[in-house]
Amino acid sequence: MTGSPASFVSQGVPRPSGAWPAPSGGVNPSLVPDFGVVAGTDPDGTGNCLKGINNNINIPCSCPPPRNEFIDSLNANVAAGEAVNNPSVKLSFPSGNSNADQQARINALLVTLQNIHSPGVGCPAVSTVYGQLQQQINALPN
Repeated sequence: MTGSPASFVSQGVPRPSGAWPAPSGGVNPSLVPDFGVVAGTDPDGTGNCLKGINNNINIPCSCPPPRNEFIDSLNANVAAGEAVNNPSVKLSFPSGNSNADQQARINALLVTLQNIHSPGVGCPAVSTVYGQLQQQINALPN
């Protein structure tokens, strides 16, 4: 979803798994929400930027990564069924609209974000809206 964070949570009419095929075997980019934060916003001169989603948390100015780099990393992780930079962390990216499918997708997004460069070396969840989306999804009735 490239719209508001709520659009990831309430995507309208449920669709069967695989209803939107991913281009060339990868994840469907429309299921990857925008980060909600622009890298390099309000640098403090020490490598930190002062925004994050809470507007008062330092995040690395390089976070979040460029969207195309993130989607490439996500595709590699999904194809492997694990974080390629942290293989002990398994993940999936189902295309369905159930709570479980949405939880699996947001988990895959967060794992990819936080391990994009190497194990545990990536961007914090607060450098995107993904943590907020996870809370919204977890609050949905089953």
